[in-house]
Amino acid sequence: MEGWTKLAVMALSQLGVIPFGPVHRSSPAPLVDGVVTVVITGVLAMLAVIAAVGLLCAALWAGLEPQMGPVWTPALVALALIVLCLVLLVVMRLLVGRREPPAPPAVHPALDLDPEVLLTEAQRLVVKHKVPALLAAVVAGLIVGSPGSRADRK
Repeated sequence: MEGWTKLAVMALSQLGVIPFGPVHRSSPAPLVDGVVTVVITGVLAMLAVIAAVGLLCAALWAGLEPQMGPVWTPALVALALIVLCLVLLVVMRLLVGRREPPAPPAVHPALDLDPEVLLTEAQRLVVKHKVPALLAAVVAGLIVGSPGSRADRK
């Protein structure tokens, strides 16, 4: 599990979510700063909409009470809120139902090749680039044989 943790920490540090290594800045990471800004503005917008709907209901109540009386005014305001909720529900269903189906995964052209063709191409590349291939083999061997390798953790 340690390898997955390291991989996650490295990925998050590359995204700028968490600092990796010595920290040189006092402000939050850019991604975190953007998410916090979006959440705060979203909450403030939601509170403004709730206040606007409340004030609209109060204005409707005050305007209808002299004509309808104290019994029918709350019923009409509640009916107006129910109609608003139903309209929002229909809009939400239209937006959610309009999602496009996911595109079929693109088949990579290299996956359709015969294994012999791939082996021949790999041999050609090794012959053409001998020194980098040998260096890559040495580095891979050092990584696999290092004390922190997977076989030693078990």
